[in-house]
Amino acid sequence: MKHFVVFFALILLSACNAKAQDRFLDIQQVTSPGGIEGWLVQDDTLPIIALQYVFLDSGTTLDPEAKQGLVRMLSNTMDEGAGELDSTAFQKALADHSITLRFSASRDGFGGRLKTLTRHKDKAFDLLKIALTAPRFDTEPVDRMRNANMTRIRSSLADPDWIAARILNDRMYSGHPYAMNSGGTLTTLPAITPDDLRDFYTQYLTQDRLVVVAAGDISAGEFQMLLDTLFGHLPAQGPEDIVPGADVSNPGTIALYQKDIPQTVIQIALPAFGRDHPDYYALQVLNYIFGGAGFGSRLMETAREKEGLTYGIFSSISDNRKIDLMRIGTSTKNESVMRMLEIIRAEMQKLQTEPVPEDELNNAKSYLTGSLSLSLTSTDKIASVLMGLRTQDLPADYLDHYADKINAVSAADIQRVARDILIPEKMTVTLVGTPQLPEGLDNLVTITDIPNAE
Repeated sequence: MKHFVVFFALILLSACNAKAQDRFLDIQQVTSPGGIEGWLVQDDTLPIIALQYVFLDSGTTLDPEAKQGLVRMLSNTMDEGAGELDSTAFQKALADHSITLRFSASRDGFGGRLKTLTRHKDKAFDLLKIALTAPRFDTEPVDRMRNANMTRIRSSLADPDWIAARILNDRMYSGHPYAMNSGGTLTTLPAITPDDLRDFYTQYLTQDRLVVVAAGDISAGEFQMLLDTLFGHLPAQGPEDIVPGADVSNPGTIALYQKDIPQTVIQIALPAFGRDHPDYYALQVLNYIFGGAGFGSRLMETAREKEGLTYGIFSSISDNRKIDLMRIGTSTKNESVMRMLEIIRAEMQKLQTEPVPEDELNNAKSYLTGSLSLSLTSTDKIASVLMGLRTQDLPADYLDHYADKINAVSAADIQRVARDILIPEKMTVTLVGTPQLPEGLDNLVTITDIPNAE
């Protein structure tokens, strides 16, 4: 705990010093002798190094439909043996040296993270290098991970939140690769072979897709050389990105999956816009006021505090490479589902037609700007912030201007964005439960099978 307090104090001091120099973070942009770019925040306060990497446009959207879950399986097995080390030996080497090495898969990319004590950095970098350049994909760990994923799916089939998310994804991304199940299905997972994993790894883990960042006890010179050591052996180029942009499908509809549970799960998606839009900062403030603030948000204040219809309701912004969304999620008693939808629509309308009071606007701005330093309380978190900047194609000085951009948002900006985004007719809604709905809803669609699950 003492080390954490010291580290946190130093981070805040560093942020203050950086502000004095018009730099929120001292980000060093380096290029290796082999031409690989990386971003680094050097900090020798603690003997820890955090490295994160992602291969963009190499995510689960590239799964063949008949082999959904392939890229997720790749992430499960890349650290299950490499080079001369089988799965047991590789995992023992990580544990013996307190090294954290993880691979992960999203719709938009394949990547991972490494965290190590400085004294074990050579071992950590060696293990990551062989995992990236000589993964084994032995039959036993591949089968073990396949079975674990299938067990997870079988368990999820009873989870109403998972069911709602699966149906919403299928409907709002209808006809797009985003609609597939990134975790695989009970039918597709058995079809995935070690050769499938090798083929994807060989084609898509390439230098032209690579984004790398690091934070902690490592110098810029050492990081430059490390980039070539770890990633210089990978192919220079991979296939062209063929995944198209996406739109939110089935707007204005309500999909119902009947499940005998006490409360109905409600999940909603709306089209939004990303960080390259001039109103993105206003969207952040809007989201905080609407449903992103937890107990301070309007949705929570009305739905829970005033009417007692739910334990929680939230909204969030989702920035993806192919589409940007606002999502709303909650649950309520079966008999109050229509009232909950009315509240959501009413709060949307209110933000469109009534200027946000000055104190509410200032509170939102204060939280959004003040919480930024709290995202930098560990080496891991600093690396994650760097990765967010790079994957969103943001400049290295983005954080230097963030507070000014947020503070410049006006009540009129909030209204304008609300009119663009918070449009009830554009909501794609999913319900899971036995809600009491009025007869004759012409926009109701009944779902009988969970898509891309079994």
